[in-house]
Amino acid sequence: PYNVLQHNWPCVLDPSTEQPESGTHLPIDTEFVRLQQEEIEILATGDRQVVRPTREGLARVSVLRANGPHEGLPFIDDYISISEPVVDYVTKYSGVSAGDLDPNLSLHPLVPLKVAYKKLWLLLNLGCVFVGHGLTKDFRNINMFVPKSQMVDTVTLFYNPSRSKRNLSLRFLAWYLLKENIQSETHDSIEDAFTALKLWRKYQEFEDAGILEKMIDEIYTAGRKWNYKVPEKRSDGKNGMGGTATTTIGTVAGGLTVNRGRETPDVDSGVSGPTTPVGKKQAGSEYFESPLK
Repeated sequence: PYNVLQHNWPCVLDPSTEQPESGTHLPIDTEFVRLQQEEIEILATGDRQVVRPTREGLARVSVLRANGPHEGLPFIDDYISISEPVVDYVTKYSGVSAGDLDPNLSLHPLVPLKVAYKKLWLLLNLGCVFVGHGLTKDFRNINMFVPKSQMVDTVTLFYNPSRSKRNLSLRFLAWYLLKENIQSETHDSIEDAFTALKLWRKYQEFEDAGILEKMIDEIYTAGRKWNYKVPEKRSDGKNGMGGTATTTIGTVAGGLTVNRGRETPDVDSGVSGPTTPVGKKQAGSEYFESPLK
């Protein structure tokens, strides 16, 4: 995972140019660890009954800038100091390891849950709009009520119940729409939050070009073809669509390279991925810019 203590980027917002206010869009992602395993009882009928549900605890929260010269860089990247025992770090999905939450071993900034909660509460009450993937579930786990008007959830944006009842994963959407291979080994909340921001902008491009419904249909068609999973890389290093997958974050702006991915490049062979026609918001611009500054 990216460690803000090891990079030379500004972790504090510049109040003269980056002051959050009502309508400010902020990419966010959270990671959780398991504090209690689910316990299941098998009834005499053979049915399964949950005796004790799984309980999760917030382990990391990252909030990024959505615009400006430091776009995609976090101003909050907190690891949470958890007082009770962790039964499973679910590292493959959380990106969090045992040492990350240990005050004696962690290389990351550790804060109490109360402090992390207050930061999010402040942004919420300022009227900021959170952009992410699966935000409804995340905020429910945090036990924070966020109105729908202050959430842009890419799970919802690209969901079409008439095509399938399943939600599309962030990894699959990034692969198909952005030609990026994320979460290949583990999850990272900075990468996931920035990917959600780019997917939202891709959604805006489709909407502006009048092809949103068509593109969502294409995504689900590809999903059925690939079983909604990112194909394994071929021996030539290319992904299943024929294009070479790229990573979201890699080194500019103080040691971090940000691939904004506002335009989807053509796929060279295989299943053709989407390309976005130039709409009015793209005219005269190298890339799509959010109308919200």
